Amino acid sequence: MTYQRRFSQLLLLMILCLTLSLPTPSPAQSNANLPPDLQALIDESLKANAEVKQMRASFQASKETIRSAGALDDPEVAFAMKDIPTDTWNTYSDPQSQKMLELSQKFPFPGKRRLRSEVAAEQTNSDDYTYRDKINEVRTKVVTSYWGLSLAYSDFDLTERSKQAWEQVVKVAETRYAVGQGQQADVLQAQVELGNYLDRLFQWTQKQESSRADLNALRSQPPNTPISRPQPLKPRPFTLKLDELLAQAEARPQLQALKALITKQEKSVNLAKKEYFPDMTVGLAYGFRDTLGPPINLKQSDMFTGRVMFNLPIWQGSKIKPKIREELAKQDVAKEAHQSATNQLAAAIKDRHAKLQRLAKQISLFDQGIIPQARQAAASTLSGYQVGTLPFNQLHQSQIAVYSAEMQLQEYLKDFEENWAELEWLVGAELPRLAGGKK
Repeated sequence: MTYQRRFSQLLLLMILCLTLSLPTPSPAQSNANLPPDLQALIDESLKANAEVKQMRASFQASKETIRSAGALDDPEVAFAMKDIPTDTWNTYSDPQSQKMLELSQKFPFPGKRRLRSEVAAEQTNSDDYTYRDKINEVRTKVVTSYWGLSLAYSDFDLTERSKQAWEQVVKVAETRYAVGQGQQADVLQAQVELGNYLDRLFQWTQKQESSRADLNALRSQPPNTPISRPQPLKPRPFTLKLDELLAQAEARPQLQALKALITKQEKSVNLAKKEYFPDMTVGLAYGFRDTLGPPINLKQSDMFTGRVMFNLPIWQGSKIKPKIREELAKQDVAKEAHQSATNQLAAAIKDRHAKLQRLAKQISLFDQGIIPQARQAAASTLSGYQVGTLPFNQLHQSQIAVYSAEMQLQEYLKDFEENWAELEWLVGAELPRLAGGKK
């Protein structure tokens, strides 16, 4: 019974350990809530985008420098003819004459190779974070272009709907003029306004083509490659807190890349100080001696030579100390660059946060207040104009007000999504997106 109890406890412990070791989804993946077609465009762009590929290749190349930076210098091999008499120019008349083969290897002072590898490793870390920041940048561009294309479609639909409304106004004006209740000027003004909407339709069609070309460029596709119609822009709640965003931004890849450069320069300073200490070169040589010629005819043994050499770091004032000051100055540059980037990043985050707060209020005002009232007023003025209780100019103003308000709402929605995407780039991670409201 005791054995079974212990076995059961051990089994439960193993199950608990396995459960705790299972990977959990990242908050960015679980909270992204992006439209599926947008996520597909992002994934495709991150695989095919030329800038991303360039940064990926640069990072891969940087990784290969770590081992080579800490490697020994190539050994040197030398062949020499030693103590050859100039009267005979042969190697068998003098016992000192020999043909020598020498192999030497330089060994840096202990710690230099390690520091060289660490300097290269920190540069690789910086390149890695730069590559990650480029991924976030391209993602932001894709999101921005996607919502720009969505705006072009939405504004085209709004313009088409307003064109149809003005077609109805033209008919009403023509009917009133035909029965002698309206003026010809009303008919002409309505027809001019209808023509304006036809011109706007051409503009939004061209805007769709431009936005589609931008998206295709990001995913390395020909400009005319078809893209399905994006999801419509919808109002979304804004609940992000500034202090949490600023804290999260400390892990942004751009800042981490600059931190890696600071660490790299710290190690570069230590490496420069190592130049006060000499390197060692070990050499081994083997001398081949010929048999002495007549009348001696003596077979000579070969000779072995070993040597150890040290360089003398005596040019400290003109070589070592200037190098140390150079690396210290680069370290200060790296620190100031990090501080400047931190300050600019905080200011940019505050700016985007304030814009999103403002846009959220403007979207709510237009979506729930101005647009419903403008639509109601437009319907009322059209009815009033049909029965002759309201003049044409009031009908004209009310129709323009509806169109302008609806277009302005779409612009606010697009600006909201653009600033949101830029904020994600600044923070360095995807932010939780709550579901949007009605269209």
